[in-house]
Amino acid sequence: MNLGHETVRAELTDEEIDALRARFWLDDAILIWLKKHGVNSNWDMTHAHIVATLWMLLEQYKADGHSLDDIVIESMADVCALGRRLQGYAVPDAAAVMERLAGAVPDDAGKDDVFAYLTKAIEASLGIAAPWSALDSPLWQRHFEAFQEWYFGDELYEQTYGKTPYAPGKEGFLRREVPLGTAEGIRRMFQELKRRGYALAIATGRSYMEMAVPFAAYHWDEEFDPRHVATYTDVEEASKMLGLSLDKPNPFAYYAGAFGTYPERYAEYVSRPDEFKDGEYYIVGDSMADIWCAKAMGAVMIGTLTGLDGPAARGMFEAEQADYIVDSVEDILDILK
Repeated sequence: MNLGHETVRAELTDEEIDALRARFWLDDAILIWLKKHGVNSNWDMTHAHIVATLWMLLEQYKADGHSLDDIVIESMADVCALGRRLQGYAVPDAAAVMERLAGAVPDDAGKDDVFAYLTKAIEASLGIAAPWSALDSPLWQRHFEAFQEWYFGDELYEQTYGKTPYAPGKEGFLRREVPLGTAEGIRRMFQELKRRGYALAIATGRSYMEMAVPFAAYHWDEEFDPRHVATYTDVEEASKMLGLSLDKPNPFAYYAGAFGTYPERYAEYVSRPDEFKDGEYYIVGDSMADIWCAKAMGAVMIGTLTGLDGPAARGMFEAEQADYIVDSVEDILDILK
């Protein structure tokens, strides 16, 4: 949108990344607030930030006497055109974004409600319809693509989505992922759990490729039955098939991971999941969305203090009555005897 005067470079140091997180996410306070409302995916968290920022920019624009009746934010051309109209207006800082989000959204709002409340507040403030604020709007799709370009890098983005990057020149942050523990220790944990008789499954809000690349690099993929690996890619397929929103905190990903990624069963996973249950289930996760899914599934919840909050998440897990809380994912061997 060309609203700043900085040159954006494709490769950033860890120090630069830390500075950007502090500048735009208020030292992760905004991310933590969103996660507590069940907004768990990177793209949805980014969308909330972008929507709040555009809301405040458009307020400034309207205050100067400009009409908002012709505002359309769908294509990349629309985004660039809006940027030209908003040049010269102050981009809100992270504290302002946090204040605006907290002011528009009640404390008890869940994920879908967050964006419903934001849309209602924006439309009341600006006096226009704001379809661009909804999840899965064309604006959401545009920044999803931008996010994936940065995260996947040129080669993997084109391979995965069959599109040429809009802004090429990125290696991709996916290749810089580090495990939340020792790579070999986690693999031995998987092997030991199977030796003890546990069946393993994955339920993640990340896309298939985002899971596959690091899992292959650490050879973790060798420990899983592919039919019991459920990713955002499967959730997206099921959502389109059934005409429903099934991403976390909806427990569908957990059902698909536990019961198998069989599209012909997806409608039944939604309507009659109890019919597929066989034995006891354990969910290992680090977020509020994981807790909600565990409760919906009737599973034992093991909270790990390896998420965004780190050790500070203990209070949240205790308040939500998680069955177990561990410092590291590898500690679950002490629980699953």
